[in-house]
Amino acid sequence: MASKKNIINNIRKAKLVDTGLPEFDFRSDSKFNWIDVFRASAKKAGSSIIHKEEIDYAKVKKVINLSQYLSFQSSDLQGVNSPDELTDIDLLILDGEIGVAENAAIWVTDKNWPFRVLPFIAEHLVICLKREVIIGNMHDAYAIVAEANYDFGVFIAGPSKTADIEQSLVIGAQGAMSLRIILVD
Repeated sequence: MASKKNIINNIRKAKLVDTGLPEFDFRSDSKFNWIDVFRASAKKAGSSIIHKEEIDYAKVKKVINLSQYLSFQSSDLQGVNSPDELTDIDLLILDGEIGVAENAAIWVTDKNWPFRVLPFIAEHLVICLKREVIIGNMHDAYAIVAEANYDFGVFIAGPSKTADIEQSLVIGAQGAMSLRIILVD
């Protein structure tokens, strides 16, 4: 027991010099074209990317050809008072605000949709993202998000995946089974 007390007393007597934290600049080069990095990261995450010059949401619905469809460019939610009424969403189309090249994470907020649970209950998710909002890394993304005022926002990267106890990969267990990203010029 005496050795324990000696160790603790020596620690208390030690004069530690505050060296401070090292300075790092994690920001990415804003002049770099991050589109190719974003595409590669999205592919690794299990997403597919479609390039369009402009978006016609009605055509997106026809191309994907699923029955129940929601887009927040229209009034598809008139008369819906609770997310409980939306349990069978086949396809949800949202607009992304920020795309992160290093991991293909897309920042989406609920400013255009009334129920926060929507991206997590849809079977298939389509996120429309302007090419000009793709940035290099999460450090840049958090700097942008910190300056804005959001009630709710989430980064979404790829379809939902888990490989828990049995170590077998399950797609769509806690969210969308597929994520299609439409890059818009």
